[in-house]
Amino acid sequence: MPFDLSIVYITLNAEKYLHRSLEAGRRLADDIVVVDSGSDDATHEIVQQSGARLIEQSWLGYAAQKQLAIDHAAHDHVLFLDADEILSEDAVNEIATLLSGDAVANAYSLPRRNWFQGKWIRHGGWWPDRVTRLVNRNTGSMKNVAVHECWETVAEVVPLASPIEHYSYGNYSELVQKADSYSTLAAQQLFEQGRTCGRSAPFWHGLSAFVRTYLLRQGFRDGAEGSAIAATVALASMMKYAKLLELNGTTDR
Repeated sequence: MPFDLSIVYITLNAEKYLHRSLEAGRRLADDIVVVDSGSDDATHEIVQQSGARLIEQSWLGYAAQKQLAIDHAAHDHVLFLDADEILSEDAVNEIATLLSGDAVANAYSLPRRNWFQGKWIRHGGWWPDRVTRLVNRNTGSMKNVAVHECWETVAEVVPLASPIEHYSYGNYSELVQKADSYSTLAAQQLFEQGRTCGRSAPFWHGLSAFVRTYLLRQGFRDGAEGSAIAATVALASMMKYAKLLELNGTTDR
């Protein structure tokens, strides 16, 4: 039986997993909001068939787009998901149990289980990959950053045990493409904050990221996939600072 809960999404050409995500969410929420920024695949049809509310909005940036979706929710308790994230059966049951009670906290985090190349990745920082997603929208807001946006709140964040299932990367090419995209946004963010770095910074940040992901967080235990993830994390970190150097260089000319 649905609860007084809103689930919100931001989407762009999200047809691959959206139906499954909406189907799982519908078991919990009587209000689902999808803010779409110009999809030309079957995203709109999937949303309309599910009974969710569709809002078309040109791209504002990750944080602003998610905040807009949260602001359009019908209820104060909001669960925000990406279109490639699906609530596990255990997560649906755990959230239903807590919403059935009298004392609902203002913020909950869930572990996120990441699927890549036919298996769940269990190391390298990809598990438990905990994210704050179930919140009382009156007690915080999306942190206004260009990349890796998150919920900011002074409320205690209560950890839940059951996972969100995440299907973010379809292949190695997507892994590299997203690393390139995120490094561009992260470099721009540092540049706008007035940050600078030395010419050796890309190398040292890249090396540090690889050691942290592959060795300290034991990414090597996930085999070839773990090696590729560690290398891509290192590449993204290196390119973030290389692009920052590039941005700073353009202002010096």
